[in-house]
Amino acid sequence: MMRSLQTPKGPSGQLSEAYCYPPYAPMAMRPRASRIWHLLERLTVGVVAAIWYLITLPFRLLIGIIGILGRLAGIILGFSLMVVGMALWAGPLFILGIPLFIIGLLLTLRCLG
Repeated sequence: MMRSLQTPKGPSGQLSEAYCYPPYAPMAMRPRASRIWHLLERLTVGVVAAIWYLITLPFRLLIGIIGILGRLAGIILGFSLMVVGMALWAGPLFILGIPLFIIGLLLTLRCLG
Protein backbone atom coordinates (compact mmCIF):
# COMPACT_ATOMS: atom_id res chain seq x y z
CA MET A 1 0.00 0.00 0.00
CA MET A 2 1.47 3.32 -1.04
CA ARG A 3 0.99 6.51 0.95
CA SER A 4 0.13 9.63 -0.90
CA LEU A 5 2.75 12.33 -0.77
CA GLN A 6 1.68 15.49 0.92
CA THR A 7 3.07 18.86 0.10
CA PRO A 8 5.20 20.22 2.91
CA LYS A 9 3.68 23.04 4.91
CA GLY A 10 5.52 26.32 4.81
CA PRO A 11 5.28 29.42 6.90
CA SER A 12 2.72 31.95 5.82
CA GLY A 13 4.06 35.47 5.71
CA GLN A 14 6.55 36.40 8.40
CA LEU A 15 5.17 34.11 11.11
CA SER A 16 6.56 30.66 11.68
CA GLU A 17 4.39 27.61 11.06
CA ALA A 18 3.48 27.29 14.74
CA TYR A 19 1.75 30.67 14.72
CA CYS A 20 -0.52 29.77 11.81
CA TYR A 21 -2.90 27.80 14.03
CA PRO A 22 -5.21 29.42 16.63
CA PRO A 23 -4.05 27.39 19.68
CA TYR A 24 -0.50 28.59 19.18
CA ALA A 25 -1.28 32.23 18.48
CA PRO A 26 0.96 34.53 20.55
CA MET A 27 -0.52 36.92 23.09
CA ALA A 28 -0.03 39.91 20.77
CA MET A 29 -2.22 38.36 18.09
CA ARG A 30 -5.10 37.51 20.45
CA PRO A 31 -7.91 39.99 20.99
CA ARG A 32 -7.51 42.34 23.96
CA ALA A 33 -10.50 40.88 25.86
CA SER A 34 -9.05 37.40 25.52
CA ARG A 35 -5.77 38.56 27.03
CA ILE A 36 -7.55 40.14 30.00
CA TRP A 37 -9.58 37.00 30.68
CA HIS A 38 -6.44 34.90 30.39
CA LEU A 39 -4.62 37.07 32.94
CA LEU A 40 -7.61 37.06 35.30
CA GLU A 41 -7.83 33.29 35.03
CA ARG A 42 -4.14 32.85 35.84
CA LEU A 43 -4.42 35.25 38.78
CA THR A 44 -7.48 33.46 40.17
CA VAL A 45 -5.84 30.06 39.89
CA GLY A 46 -2.71 31.38 41.61
CA VAL A 47 -4.66 32.87 44.52
CA VAL A 48 -6.74 29.72 45.01
CA ALA A 49 -3.59 27.56 44.90
CA ALA A 50 -1.89 29.78 47.52
CA ILE A 51 -4.93 29.66 49.81
CA TRP A 52 -5.17 25.87 49.44
CA TYR A 53 -1.45 25.55 50.25
CA LEU A 54 -1.88 27.59 53.44
CA ILE A 55 -5.02 25.72 54.54
CA THR A 56 -3.47 22.27 54.10
CA LEU A 57 -0.04 23.16 55.54
CA PRO A 58 -0.84 22.22 59.20
CA PHE A 59 -2.33 18.88 58.14
CA ARG A 60 0.65 18.06 55.95
CA LEU A 61 3.05 18.96 58.77
CA LEU A 62 1.12 16.80 61.24
CA ILE A 63 1.09 13.83 58.86
CA GLY A 64 4.82 14.28 58.21
CA ILE A 65 5.63 14.36 61.94
CA ILE A 66 3.53 11.25 62.58
CA GLY A 67 5.33 9.49 59.70
CA ILE A 68 8.75 10.39 61.09
CA LEU A 69 7.78 9.24 64.60
CA GLY A 70 6.49 5.96 63.18
CA ARG A 71 9.74 5.37 61.34
CA LEU A 72 11.78 6.14 64.46
CA ALA A 73 9.67 3.72 66.52
CA GLY A 74 10.17 1.03 63.87
CA ILE A 75 13.93 1.61 63.81
CA ILE A 76 14.15 1.39 67.61
CA LEU A 77 12.05 -1.79 67.73
CA GLY A 78 13.94 -3.37 64.84
CA PHE A 79 17.33 -2.58 66.33
CA SER A 80 16.21 -3.99 69.69
CA LEU A 81 15.05 -7.19 68.00
CA MET A 82 18.40 -7.47 66.23
CA VAL A 83 20.30 -7.07 69.52
CA VAL A 84 18.12 -9.62 71.33
CA GLY A 85 18.35 -11.96 68.34
CA MET A 86 22.15 -11.79 68.31
CA ALA A 87 22.26 -12.39 72.08
CA LEU A 88 20.03 -15.47 71.74
CA TRP A 89 21.92 -16.61 68.64
CA ALA A 90 25.21 -16.58 70.57
CA GLY A 91 23.70 -18.68 73.37
CA PRO A 92 21.86 -21.98 73.50
CA LEU A 93 18.61 -20.52 72.08
CA PHE A 94 19.92 -19.89 68.57
CA ILE A 95 16.71 -21.37 67.14
CA LEU A 96 14.85 -18.30 68.48
CA GLY A 97 17.73 -15.87 67.86
CA ILE A 98 17.98 -16.34 64.09
CA PRO A 99 14.35 -15.43 63.30
CA LEU A 100 14.39 -12.52 65.78
CA PHE A 101 17.54 -11.12 64.20
CA ILE A 102 16.12 -11.46 60.67
CA ILE A 103 12.78 -9.86 61.64
CA GLY A 104 14.60 -6.99 63.37
CA LEU A 105 16.89 -6.50 60.37
CA LEU A 106 13.98 -6.42 57.91
CA LEU A 107 12.01 -4.04 60.12
CA THR A 108 14.99 -1.69 60.47
CA LEU A 109 15.72 -1.73 56.74
CA ARG A 110 12.05 -1.15 55.95
CA CYS A 111 11.91 1.90 58.22
CA LEU A 112 15.16 3.31 56.83
CA GLY A 113 14.20 2.96 53.17
